[in-house]
Amino acid sequence: MHKFSLSKELFENILLKKVSVLSKENNKYWKKVLLEPKIINDKIEYSIKQFDTLTITNGLGKDNPSLVIECKKIDYSSSKDCFEFTLGKVIEQKNTNLEENYKDNLIEQLLKEKELLKDSMNRDHLTKIYNRRKMEEDLKVFSRQSNSSFLSAIFIDADRFKGINDTFGHDTGDKVLVYLAEKLKKHAEILNGEVYRYGGEEFIILCFITKKHIVQKLNDLREDIKSKKIYHSIRDISISVSMGVSFFTDCKDANEMIQRADFAVYRAKNKGRDRVEFT
Repeated sequence: MHKFSLSKELFENILLKKVSVLSKENNKYWKKVLLEPKIINDKIEYSIKQFDTLTITNGLGKDNPSLVIECKKIDYSSSKDCFEFTLGKVIEQKNTNLEENYKDNLIEQLLKEKELLKDSMNRDHLTKIYNRRKMEEDLKVFSRQSNSSFLSAIFIDADRFKGINDTFGHDTGDKVLVYLAEKLKKHAEILNGEVYRYGGEEFIILCFITKKHIVQKLNDLREDIKSKKIYHSIRDISISVSMGVSFFTDCKDANEMIQRADFAVYRAKNKGRDRVEFT
């Protein structure tokens, strides 16, 4: 076990789990402490000694606080020219009574990290909008709200998307999906709703809006999507979508609302694409 004396800030950051790697510059002292020579085939080779634990101290006052902390591994970083100690769990601590605000900050940080992880799990990796899992969670909540009589589902399907992938490649197909997600996110706000990637080139907007206002807003969305082409060296690509709309008040439950919107999309495709169909 090796002993370190650290600054107040670094000591507290390690205790609060804000720092997980401790770096020490490559100098004569650390070479002597950490490098272990071995003779292999009449040649001297060096390996890095490993410690199971480290003792970390700090001059925070007369109490001389200290930690015994797990040392998972010790590596040499050639890019930084330093030795790196990867720290694990705190095994023992003495005289480390942190002020309450530090404890509060630690709790707040852990809660934020939990929320960020949850949000990441609910988002589509490519487009960064919410995924189908989040849609299903929100759908349960939305269908039980007092304003559920205004709830509608808009199913959006990119027209001729397979042809785009086959002709221009999947990287271009991904650009098209990102472009669509950006447009749909903007218009979802206008529709008082949220957009989700349902799968492949399919998206869903769940929104709260009256029937008489939705037609013009969806036609605005459809025209906005067509207003810009995706650049490609072969030729610029025009994008259009087919949309199907259903209303919660016309369905027995939320699942039927999604199924009806999906069916309306197929009807829009069969009628020539680039259009909105209602159920």
